[in-house]
Amino acid sequence: MELRKIGFSKSTYSEIIFSVRLKERVNAAPMGVLLHDEEKVCLKIYKGGKTYDMILNGAEDCVLNITRDPVLFYKAVFEKDKIAYHPAKHVSSPRISGCNAYVECSITNVTLHEKYIEAVLKPLLIDVADASVKTYNRAGPAIIEALICYTKLPYVKDTQEEKVEALTKKMLIFRDIVYHSTKNSMLRRIASKMLEEPSAASKQKPVKHPT
Repeated sequence: MELRKIGFSKSTYSEIIFSVRLKERVNAAPMGVLLHDEEKVCLKIYKGGKTYDMILNGAEDCVLNITRDPVLFYKAVFEKDKIAYHPAKHVSSPRISGCNAYVECSITNVTLHEKYIEAVLKPLLIDVADASVKTYNRAGPAIIEALICYTKLPYVKDTQEEKVEALTKKMLIFRDIVYHSTKNSMLRRIASKMLEEPSAASKQKPVKHPT
């Protein structure tokens, strides 16, 4: 299966959980990954973490664990000791149990920068549960959340100035998330348009929301 078919992109970061082994040490951490070319991916790993030290000290392979489960992402940050692993098929680094897909990779090139290292990874095996599995990215959900805020503005524009300000601030945050997570010009334009034309929200008919 091609990397693009499961969501990897040159312009938008795919959010995965990166697992790596160096001798007896194993670590997992959420990472944003870009398509480097059609056969490789790349990511930046910043100073201060175990993953940075392990790669800098010679880790040779890794697994990109693909999931949309927020609990697994939470454990990869706050409860690493509660992560369940099982062996990979072609690399020494383990897979994280409960994910929808796995990309087992060799670390082919590491470039050292002042505050981070850039690693290029070559997939050795792409193991996908079914054809519908896609990597998670932050841009799409952020746009949807911004649109929800935008469509709530007609309810409060005339009577609740503080609520209008709060919704606008949220939209700014979501726009920033889009700009940080993708270089896709269309997605960036969509995220900005809601803030560039706030008056348009006051002209639309109210839409019912469950909350």
